Amino acid sequence: MLLVENKIYEHVSSDTTIEFEEVIISKSLVTKAKLISPVFFELIYFLYRLAKKIGFSTISKTKSSYLKNPLKDKKHLFTVMMGLDEGKYKPYAFTTNHCRSIFLFDAWPKDYQRIIDFIYKYKINFVFVTAAQSAERLNNSVSRKIFFWIPEGIKIDEYLFKEYADKQIDVLALGRKYDKYHLMIKDDLEAAGIKYLYEKEKGEIIFPTRREFIRGLSDAKISICIPSSITHPHRAGDVETMTIRYLQSMVSKCLVVGHAPKEMIELFGYNPVIEIDIEKPVEQIKTILNDYCHYKEFIEKNYKTVCENHTWLNRWTMIENILVKDKEVL
Repeated sequence: MLLVENKIYEHVSSDTTIEFEEVIISKSLVTKAKLISPVFFELIYFLYRLAKKIGFSTISKTKSSYLKNPLKDKKHLFTVMMGLDEGKYKPYAFTTNHCRSIFLFDAWPKDYQRIIDFIYKYKINFVFVTAAQSAERLNNSVSRKIFFWIPEGIKIDEYLFKEYADKQIDVLALGRKYDKYHLMIKDDLEAAGIKYLYEKEKGEIIFPTRREFIRGLSDAKISICIPSSITHPHRAGDVETMTIRYLQSMVSKCLVVGHAPKEMIELFGYNPVIEIDIEKPVEQIKTILNDYCHYKEFIEKNYKTVCENHTWLNRWTMIENILVKDKEVL
């Protein structure tokens, strides 16, 4: 199996992609695809389009025929993508001797048609998406079940945690905020002397480097985590899914306060999140901080559950099982 790992094309969440790629590449049967020069690729792509235009293209299958007959006994090209990154995939798109799979973050409803067009254009055999609702809906739009739900995971040894008594940040809201909730707690928490860190300007990065991010998260007592369907419904629509921020918070031994997506409760077998009390949000946070030791057992349970069941290695095993079941060669 080949892993496409092209660092030429960057994304703000590329660290998450790299975490998963590093786990995959550690497997003995996986080799890393060689990087292709963009200039060399554009030349090859120009010749390909020219050949197709004048009638020398050998691609004659119908739009869905390749979905019915995955390429067996072929090498397997596997790609991790943060959104539809055609720049990352294009250089390998015309390797006809490969079965093709992608692991796709951020499969939101607004992009469904683009995703479907992409898999037909590049003849993708399997697509692993991180939201259960998206997998179900996308499968309803194609002729064969090729979309599978594989939740986000985490590489445990990338993160740190501090002893509870040594944590200096009371409340941390990383990245996108739930504005309604934020405005309800901000002034009262600050007036009470509670240290609340959040993005003060849109696009501001609280911890500029990966090292600072990991240390900062380990220093937090409470990490606020809200699904994108609540904070950014214009992007996520009604798709409520678990993101890596929940897992990062748990392996950093933060108490997660916010809202647990339904699929997350299904994965954990219990609700690992303290649900927001929207009627008394400030009082809830103060009560938690005043009795923080009461939550230590719960925090440790979450940490253990993530370590045992929600790592990128767990997710890779899920993917292997699906591909083996479909008699694909890994």
